[in-house]
Amino acid sequence: MIKRIFAILLALFMVSTLLCACAGKEEGGKDVIDTSNETANPDDTSSEDETSAETNITSEVETEMKDPITYAPAADGPIDLSRTGATENMLIRSVCNEGDLSRLALKLQNALDNSDEKTTLVFLGDSIFAGSSASGLNQFANQVADWWEYSIGSSFDSINASIGATDSYLAVHRAERDVLSRNPDIIFIEYINDKNDSFYKSSMDSLVKKCLSHEGAPAVILVEMALQDGSGGPGQVHTEVGRYYDVPVISYHNAVMPEVNAGNIAWKDIAADNVHPNDMGHSILSQLVTDFLDGVISRLDEIDKNIDTDVPESALGYKYENAHIVNRESAEIVVTDEGSFTETPEMGIKFTKGWGTSTGGKMTFEIEAKNLGIVYNKSVSGGYGVAKVIVDGVEVKKISDADFTGGWGSYARTVEVYSSDKAEKHTVTIEIEGTAKPKFDIYSLLVS
Repeated sequence: MIKRIFAILLALFMVSTLLCACAGKEEGGKDVIDTSNETANPDDTSSEDETSAETNITSEVETEMKDPITYAPAADGPIDLSRTGATENMLIRSVCNEGDLSRLALKLQNALDNSDEKTTLVFLGDSIFAGSSASGLNQFANQVADWWEYSIGSSFDSINASIGATDSYLAVHRAERDVLSRNPDIIFIEYINDKNDSFYKSSMDSLVKKCLSHEGAPAVILVEMALQDGSGGPGQVHTEVGRYYDVPVISYHNAVMPEVNAGNIAWKDIAADNVHPNDMGHSILSQLVTDFLDGVISRLDEIDKNIDTDVPESALGYKYENAHIVNRESAEIVVTDEGSFTETPEMGIKFTKGWGTSTGGKMTFEIEAKNLGIVYNKSVSGGYGVAKVIVDGVEVKKISDADFTGGWGSYARTVEVYSSDKAEKHTVTIEIEGTAKPKFDIYSLLVS
């Protein structure tokens, strides 16, 4: 433990020294170069040379500090996970961004001081957070709940709002219904199904901002997972969003991949396949998160718990600010021609009152939207066809993968079919192409 504390203090000292020397903070947590004290003197060439040399050194230090393995390296040899679990250096490497701790500290302090006042924890993610490939009590959300009961001891609700095979694009549309309506205190977010691109950066940006903007001022913690190929999935864009809003980002990828790459642990020791952690993987993941929470608790007296509820403006335009889910019972949709979409497909309690057809054909409706998406059934049962989406008379999207015959199982798939800069009323037609595969199920519409 002493070695770990020393390593953390050394790393924090180096980072703080670096930031004080070369960077300031823009509102919202964005790093900017501080040029307020720079002066122009064309005759002072020695000053320019010194500045150039200093900049080169600073760049080298910045590059080194971006790679946590330089100050928390992989072990010298094999790790017996059954004995050690997450090692000290794995714990250090996992903190990709500590963030502004004021919200989290306040929630933890309130829980410790008011044991009868209920704290609500919400887990929002895909199949990993849902617990796939881990058994019962070994699932991440259950282990965090156990930690809370043991370490905090206060009354709490643990709500797992995760849905397998989903992404942050769907999450931002169901956030109000499934998360914020529960008045959460701490929200854990994980989406390995996202991609490392601008679309998912935008959806995660809107999701984080929406959660932080909730009237209860919940704390948000992003959790980044790992893929067997070592790519880190969407970790880069998610971390950029986390740093912009200055929320904690805990990286399972940073913790485990240096050890996997060094041969100290085998991927199969922590995962059931190329994506899903097994019981051991979930145990390590829970250690990373609860160790971070323990660290915050140990510093509660020194952390400023005065929350600034003014959330930074979205750097990406807050694309999905008013995102929500629409079904056949929603007043805002006007179905002008139901056509053959007379069936009402449902997927558990998450998606109900949709539209479906077994005979092909089309349906037409009117709706006001800036952005429009569809949640549809990607089915293994056969007979599911290709759907054309026509907006205001123009074909904008062709959904060709609803037939998942031979796949691992049916699931709800999302796709954005239309996006613009202005909310307007649109006439939308969904038409099945051909008659060979006439089935198609629309679980919900995603509207913002």
